[in-house]
Amino acid sequence: MFIRELIRKEHKSGQIYVYHRLVESVRTPRGPRQRVLLDLGHLELAKEKWKILANRIEEILSGQKSFQAPEDAIERLAQTFARRIKRKERASGLALQSGEAAPSHWETIDLASVSHEEVRTVGGEALGDWAFEKLGFSKILSDLGFSPKQIDVATLLIIGRLLHPGSERNTLFWAREMSALDEVLATDFEKVSLSALYRTSDQLLRHKDSIEEALSGHERDLFGLGEKIVLYDLTNTHLMGSAHESTLSERGCSKQKRHDCPLVTLALVLDEDGFPKASKVFKGNVSEPGTLRCVLEALPIPKQMPITPRTIVLDAGVATEENLALIRSYKMDYICVSRKRPKEIPRGDFTLIKDDGRVRIQGMRLKDKGEILLYLHSSGRATKEAGIRSRFQGRFEEGLQAIRDSLKKKRGIKRYEKVIERLGRLREKYPTIAQFYAITVDHKDGKATGLNWHVENEEGLALRFSGTYLIRSSRTDLDEKQLWSLYNMLTSVEASFRSLKGELGLRPVFHRVDRRLEGHLFISVCAYHLLATLQRKLHAKEIHHRWETIRTRMSTQCRVTLSMENKKRQRILIRQTSEPESFHKEVYRALALPMRPVPLKKSVF
Repeated sequence: MFIRELIRKEHKSGQIYVYHRLVESVRTPRGPRQRVLLDLGHLELAKEKWKILANRIEEILSGQKSFQAPEDAIERLAQTFARRIKRKERASGLALQSGEAAPSHWETIDLASVSHEEVRTVGGEALGDWAFEKLGFSKILSDLGFSPKQIDVATLLIIGRLLHPGSERNTLFWAREMSALDEVLATDFEKVSLSALYRTSDQLLRHKDSIEEALSGHERDLFGLGEKIVLYDLTNTHLMGSAHESTLSERGCSKQKRHDCPLVTLALVLDEDGFPKASKVFKGNVSEPGTLRCVLEALPIPKQMPITPRTIVLDAGVATEENLALIRSYKMDYICVSRKRPKEIPRGDFTLIKDDGRVRIQGMRLKDKGEILLYLHSSGRATKEAGIRSRFQGRFEEGLQAIRDSLKKKRGIKRYEKVIERLGRLREKYPTIAQFYAITVDHKDGKATGLNWHVENEEGLALRFSGTYLIRSSRTDLDEKQLWSLYNMLTSVEASFRSLKGELGLRPVFHRVDRRLEGHLFISVCAYHLLATLQRKLHAKEIHHRWETIRTRMSTQCRVTLSMENKKRQRILIRQTSEPESFHKEVYRALALPMRPVPLKKSVF
């Protein structure tokens, strides 16, 4: 083997391009010829080291050991180019489809020469590819003008987020060093650059609305989704670094308690089956009620609208009077938690809604100004709120005691204005508890002399932490159990956010530019479409593991190259998938997939 330099001059611009090829001499019936093994691109290596590199590549391919280890830069290049040659040979070598019996072929091999190379995960990749094609993602992107190469990169971004959440840089490392996704897709990610991932992310974001609309329609047809219930909620994610180039990143109330980082907010709409319908990115300090109109405008409308109007389920933070009127203007119904807490227990008979031995929920249906109010009492919520009351009340009274004790200390705060200021800060810290207390400060000559307190409204305090709440709805046709069940669907949005933030790498975001951080969030939403499809199919087969568990256990099935030397001194490489274990078989049977993804391939050097 040797390296040849080629020089080309572009006629129009006069620009000179230099690139290199790895070439070997072979004997043919017509005499010795030269065969190009690999295009190396422009090789940044001194010419006197070319032969060392070519010899090292030949040693790796033939399985020989080097007498003298080359320098690190040459070794890295040799390993990379040898891997490319092996992949190129495998692509043109013998391939046996899954389930096909291999023909008998006997070889005498040197057992000492047997080794295993290029171990790459393939189990999760097969699931991701199944969901990607099940949703018609490739056709959607093709119809939007994506080239085959761009579709491959988009597939890498989305399936990579599903299987190995992280930044785009981390996804590229996973694709090259850990995953057999390129073999599943019959492509090669070796030459894909980080810039290509960023460009494709930008392209996905440009077509965001079209992609979400197409996916929504395809999921509706594929699974027969009713889309009568729409679930809406928001979350935020923090950005690493200052993100000074972003107009979306703002300091706000972090739901992850990362107040040290700028934030962006993601709004997500799902149907009652947990499939995303639309998403929108807002500033990190956005007012939650102000986001609803934008999302309703972006919500795709089914071609065949359901007979009954859509019902949107939303949290109390979004359920302002203005937003409820907006929902009615879209000819939709609503179910939400009332922003006002019950002030008294209504008189009448309660209906038992749920009693599973751990939690008992009772409700009473009330009519109020053209809508239905559902008064609810939850034993589980009552226990939780009792703990909160005990903890906050204890801390509040400890604070009061500390202020009282300082009045008796030699250098304690005694000035009346300062004591009132301390009380004000304490009330701000515990407003839920402080509203029920009566506090008096005795003072004389501008100095506080005593501090006394007592619970002024014991009934109100007990009701506030009694585990009661109100659900309000424009659906007057529903009974207590139906109203509670529909509102309880909002937990599926919360579960979706948990998947996005934990299992699909929504946070943190490492980008500084708006289009890149929006692209990062949209890729996570696309990955969630795949996850929802997989879960729907697996749940139907009674497989209810968390996605993180499935992903981890499926990663134990790998692609591996078995390398050996025969008596002719030829190097035989067999690329195959490891045998499936019981869990792999269970998942593959549920999805009607072959037990050994990607066919066996053989090549000889």
